[in-house]
Amino acid sequence: ARDSSILRGRVYQDSLAGIDIAHIATNAQSIQRTAQDISKDSGENYFLITQEEGRALMMHNNTAHMLTPGDMILVDSGKPSEFVFFGKFSRQLSVHLPREDMQQRFGNMIAGGMYLPRTDYTTASLYGVLAKVCSSPTDQRLSGFLREALLSLLGAAIFEHSHSASGRDFESDISGAQLLERGLSYIDSQFKVCDLTIQTVADDLNVSMRKLQRAFNLLDTTPSAHLLSRRLEHACQQLLQRGCAKQPSVLVSSIAYDSGFNDVSYFNRQFRRYFSCPPGKYKTDKDSQA
Repeated sequence: ARDSSILRGRVYQDSLAGIDIAHIATNAQSIQRTAQDISKDSGENYFLITQEEGRALMMHNNTAHMLTPGDMILVDSGKPSEFVFFGKFSRQLSVHLPREDMQQRFGNMIAGGMYLPRTDYTTASLYGVLAKVCSSPTDQRLSGFLREALLSLLGAAIFEHSHSASGRDFESDISGAQLLERGLSYIDSQFKVCDLTIQTVADDLNVSMRKLQRAFNLLDTTPSAHLLSRRLEHACQQLLQRGCAKQPSVLVSSIAYDSGFNDVSYFNRQFRRYFSCPPGKYKTDKDSQA
């Protein structure tokens, strides 16, 4: 587990609308399915995995994709795979699709490693059908329609994917993902340093600014945005602790400096921009919303 000697989580299996589903939540740093694991597993499935919480780098069948909430990926249980998780917790939904059924329906078009970004209309439709499936319909006819809807949408995605040239460079993907993990770890450990700049991060990681920015594109963000979000996250935690401990004597400026900001005015502007209230009223506003 990341930052802990204790692995926490839960795996819950269910059968809904004639579909086997697993709900998986864990604080694991990585999960590997090796060739040895595959040889011990009698199951023959494809897994349609939806990232529900947290971020995960998925490496499978010569592809590498960063999954953020709402993204999906199709995994072949007969081929090795590895998930590397970012953050403290990750939650996924895994739909188990029997290999024989899938190959009868889709033939050679189906392959593990197919990535379905949340921004794609087909992915959004699949997500909606899965949400309906997980509402536990009791009507048998409705369950049948939902199952067919799920498989039809998946078939459309498989057809589109099989007829488009990806043009992706696997080695480049892996290199970028590894740099992303190093960049995230560096910023997460150094964000309190007031004079930390993205150029400093790039220099210390021995890469160019452009290469570092391309790596963060895997998360649809930039190194600067991640640095700011980490500082604001820490400031929020400190403000909440200040309110809970009934210690208003702790100055907002002190929290700003402790969070890595060297300009209190800039901190106030950014805080208002993200949270629509001044830092001094953050705890009060959170209480009123609750």
